[in-house]
Amino acid sequence: MKMSYNFVAILLALLTLSSCGDFLNIVQEGEVPTDDIDFTDPGQMYAPVSGVYADARRKMTQWEIWPLLNVRGDEVTKGGGSAADQGDYLNIETFNYAAAKGFWALNNSWEAFYKVVYTTYYNEDLLNRFVVNLSNESDLALAEQYRAEIIFHRALAYYFIEQLWGEAPIVNPENVNDVFLYRATNEKLIDHIIEQLDYCIDQLPATQPVHTGAVTKYTAMTLKAKLALRLGDFATVKSLTDEIINANQYQLVAQDEYYDLFKIPGKLSSESIYEFQFTDFGNGDGQQIYGGAWFQHQGPRNTPAPVNGWGFMMLQKGYLDFLNQHGNNGERDQERWDLAVLESGVTTKAGDEIGLFEPSFLPVKAHYNGKAYTPSNQLTPGRPNYGANNNIRLLRYVDVLLMNAEAKVRIGGDAASPLNAVRTRVGLEPINNPTLDQILDERRAELSCEWGDRFNDLVRTGKASELLEGFVKGESEYLPIPVRQEDLNPRLLEPAR
Repeated sequence: MKMSYNFVAILLALLTLSSCGDFLNIVQEGEVPTDDIDFTDPGQMYAPVSGVYADARRKMTQWEIWPLLNVRGDEVTKGGGSAADQGDYLNIETFNYAAAKGFWALNNSWEAFYKVVYTTYYNEDLLNRFVVNLSNESDLALAEQYRAEIIFHRALAYYFIEQLWGEAPIVNPENVNDVFLYRATNEKLIDHIIEQLDYCIDQLPATQPVHTGAVTKYTAMTLKAKLALRLGDFATVKSLTDEIINANQYQLVAQDEYYDLFKIPGKLSSESIYEFQFTDFGNGDGQQIYGGAWFQHQGPRNTPAPVNGWGFMMLQKGYLDFLNQHGNNGERDQERWDLAVLESGVTTKAGDEIGLFEPSFLPVKAHYNGKAYTPSNQLTPGRPNYGANNNIRLLRYVDVLLMNAEAKVRIGGDAASPLNAVRTRVGLEPINNPTLDQILDERRAELSCEWGDRFNDLVRTGKASELLEGFVKGESEYLPIPVRQEDLNPRLLEPAR
């Protein structure tokens, strides 16, 4: 693939990549010019791949993206110190999109995802500069695996671009520097994502024994299944999720480990299919790779460090009521509550006192996203930041099981087994003949505040108009293109092609 550009800086490994284990405990990050790369040394070939992981981790976890993905559902409201705090999120939440076109967070999110796309092309070209110097068959095969790891992150960026905007430009691989692009139709954008994921499924390995937590063929299959679920292609969902389940590469953590699933002991657990990795290298000061504002914006107000933050992403009363009735015999779904709900004015199971906050703009006191909570007793001494050394989970095996159950309810098969694997591990009674609504309820209980899944479920099942005030079918599914981008590229104002 031939591209012209003057300079590329990538995030390179400062230490070798030959050791086993979590690659973030091996690879530290720093920017160096490409002149420092020896493209004749296959031992440096992972450097462009590492750069893509680092760029995707940094860009896709920008805090402003998270509310855009989640506030349109019925689980969270934007929160903050007042109703006016980052008030444009309320325009997103109430589907008043016209008032939000100039919202800085909308533009930043657009730029973040497209920067990941561009990074994948630049770093794939760097990989090509290694490939021309390779003759060993095993090195050539490894290069194709590395190419697939890069391309997966391109597909992932486009997946979120499509999820948020529907019709959006596809970067021209023959002229990556061309920024005056037309919007692609939704169908073309989806076809482009599927094409990339199919390549990844063919080229990626089933396991990553050297770079623990790196993407595998099952990572790509899971993302493709999630896209197929949104499209209503249940045969593809069933086929992909059956293969993932039958591979026996993943298993749900036990009930007594569930509380820590999103905390530091749960990093890269047996049910992790992909997560953005962060580390403090086990040191109380100095360099760290930190999720920063992604954790901080969801942290509780009126609480001392290290368990504190800005108070955004507060859980809605309707979701709290749902969890309080989703357990056995209409009681509280306690395991999910303890994991997913960080309640103000109480002491957590881990021993942190969460300060009481009673916002005037909500009918209940503040409840925050518990999946962003890292207990103070799990932090490395000397690290005072909320969420330091924790990872951000992206794809989980539990979602595979629930997608599989739904596909089988819709087109035939044993839906009870995958569903009940999810239910029994949190102490809920099994359901012998599950209905679609019961599976959707289980998704709501298990996947709250995760990458816009609830909003996607409501839209694809036709429930959004009924349950989301202000939602208009055919108008509210996708966000508007930021006005800043339309000013920079007037072609975005033209019909998609």
